[in-house]
Amino acid sequence: MTGAGIVKLLDELEFSVGCIVETIVTTRDQDSLPNAAPMGVTRKGPDILEIKPFKSSATYRNLLMSKDACVNITGDPELFITTAFKHAKMDGFKQPLIDENLSLRGADACILVEIMESHELPDDRGCFICKAHTVDVHHPLPTVFSRGRAEAIEAIIHATRIDAYLRMGLSEEAEKLNIKFNECKKIVERVSATNSSEMRVIRALENLIKGWREGASK
Repeated sequence: MTGAGIVKLLDELEFSVGCIVETIVTTRDQDSLPNAAPMGVTRKGPDILEIKPFKSSATYRNLLMSKDACVNITGDPELFITTAFKHAKMDGFKQPLIDENLSLRGADACILVEIMESHELPDDRGCFICKAHTVDVHHPLPTVFSRGRAEAIEAIIHATRIDAYLRMGLSEEAEKLNIKFNECKKIVERVSATNSSEMRVIRALENLIKGWREGASK
């Protein structure tokens, strides 16, 4: 694929330059075992992406050792919750498969990147500058916009931070995010079917948050 072709596909995916988009980044560890984690990614140039994981994350450690990664594009809240809380017990959810080239099964599109450079940031994160060399679009048909799916993904993002704040003893900050989570929950309950994937995600998050809060109060 030529550079112009990659840029065209990124444009068609509406991956706008300068905007942070919510993705799932897959990487390999030193034993070549794959890891998937939700991560905001910024398109900094025509074929240049920026990933800024926290230094405590497996994504950060893997990117330091490997030159390859995959930025997976999806609007599926189930993919986000299973990769965000892969070590939590959640009935009815299965870990998605990751192909040999690090593309995530079920993603709408996969952007394979090579790490060009990296540096540390003052907020306990690393910054990795990546060049896209392959874009695979798996689901070219347009899909309807769903507030339920969007709010479910937003709820997952809040939940990851609630977990982190509670573990750090920052209960006030965690409670502010819990309020935001409940706002997302109300929208999902209003616009989504009771048996939808986004409702299942919200129920799973409720159970996780309940367990975290009970653990923090002991």
